[in-house]
Amino acid sequence: MKRWGLGDRGLGREMKSEGALHLSNYYGDHMVLQRGPQRAVLTGTATREGDTVTAQIVGHGSPVTGQVHSGKWKVKLPAVTEAGPFVIRVSSSEGQVTLNDVLFGDVWLCSGQSNMEFQMNQVMNSGAELQKVSQFPTIRFFKAQHQKSNTPLDNLIVAQGWSLPNPQSVQSFSAVCWLFAEYLQPHLKYPIGLVEASWGGTTIEAWSPPEAINACPAIHHTQQEQSCCPQSKLVIWNGMIRPLLSMTIFGALWYQGESNWDQTDIYSCQMKQLISTWRSEFNQQSMGETSQNFPFGYVQLAGYHNSQDVGAFPVLRWAQTGGHGYAPNPDQPRSFMAVAMDLPDFTSPYDPIHPRYKQDVAQRLVLGALNVAYGHSDVAFQGPFPTQFHVTGSGAQRTITIEYNNGRTSLDIRNTKGFDICCGGANAHSCAEHGTYWVDAPITSHQGSHVTIAASGCNANKVLGLRYAWRESPCNLKQCAIYAADSSLPAPPYLTNTLPA
Repeated sequence: MKRWGLGDRGLGREMKSEGALHLSNYYGDHMVLQRGPQRAVLTGTATREGDTVTAQIVGHGSPVTGQVHSGKWKVKLPAVTEAGPFVIRVSSSEGQVTLNDVLFGDVWLCSGQSNMEFQMNQVMNSGAELQKVSQFPTIRFFKAQHQKSNTPLDNLIVAQGWSLPNPQSVQSFSAVCWLFAEYLQPHLKYPIGLVEASWGGTTIEAWSPPEAINACPAIHHTQQEQSCCPQSKLVIWNGMIRPLLSMTIFGALWYQGESNWDQTDIYSCQMKQLISTWRSEFNQQSMGETSQNFPFGYVQLAGYHNSQDVGAFPVLRWAQTGGHGYAPNPDQPRSFMAVAMDLPDFTSPYDPIHPRYKQDVAQRLVLGALNVAYGHSDVAFQGPFPTQFHVTGSGAQRTITIEYNNGRTSLDIRNTKGFDICCGGANAHSCAEHGTYWVDAPITSHQGSHVTIAASGCNANKVLGLRYAWRESPCNLKQCAIYAADSSLPAPPYLTNTLPA
């Protein structure tokens, strides 16, 4: 996939400190720290070994202390549930650092490749969207600079320091990340901090820690790595995620996969391991304050070329879910997914691989966050999913009736296309066997939670399996076949290689 670039970046203001005491450079004025019951962690450097570092939220709670070891220090602040703003002072025998206008809320990390990097000034109706951002003064945001490294780094390079939202400051920030917070905050009614660490054209293994790399089979890409966008294992983990690990975060959002189109066979393993190792690393380095099971939301890939080619994306979308088709699932607990296959943008001036409909993506992520991350079990966040199949008739009269959500969800059928059935001879047992083939299976009727499709395309052969939306671009904008009638959420892609005889 080709690299999509960012444009000019504003440089963040460097933290002013007196003497040799320094805060890590992802702390700054106007920032949001994680609210209670979690405790925010402050880290930094100093030169006097064994020196005591004291941190105080002015007018709130008692001071906390830590010691300098190997030139580094780390302290946990008291748990804070008030929004603020607060002033925080950090001092040692080597000087003092002051953080002003600090809020406490939920901190979300937003990461991935170019669709996460895709900017607010490039979304649909970007002018109107940017005019709204000033209405959310307690959403604050920070952006890491691109940085790759073959060795683990402690220091992050800042692309944009902690900023207050206005049309100028938000325009080059991640659209999915900002819009997620904008849509989420009215439900929370307290501050949100956003940390963007994204890089177009990058692979999942570049973002993965060593434990994740070692847990999955070896990677063999067919494309050449481009100088624009590192794809080698570990290099962005080392440079952009590892330096952030001490920060207490509430959750993470991930939009990536396009650059792994040629290794779909191991992407299931890579996703599972990225989620689990990020969780354990953030938990460990934040001294237990970031949850070892923090919520992890991701975007399933959108449509790409305007064709009916199957391509690599359907298998990759399936692999994003670990082969389950939905999230959360047994391999990805406390995860949630925004389906985007029905949000293509074939005329995007940024290439169809970068759809401009990030508002819909963010809205779907928010539904998942409300249910999975914030416990609103009444919020529907998943589209309809098959739970039962009935094959009836024979020959030209043969049909398959598919039940969704155990009969509990009324369906909205927007067209009759999208299903394929797998056919094979009398001795065939799997769609992977030689001589099996897929044919279209149009919807013939529907009622309530049930859809009936024609299975006559197999003629006298056995019907072995079924798939849905198994195309690189399954449909035009919001015009796939099956949606939930109440939530308008699309049914995700689906595959089964076994059907009742």
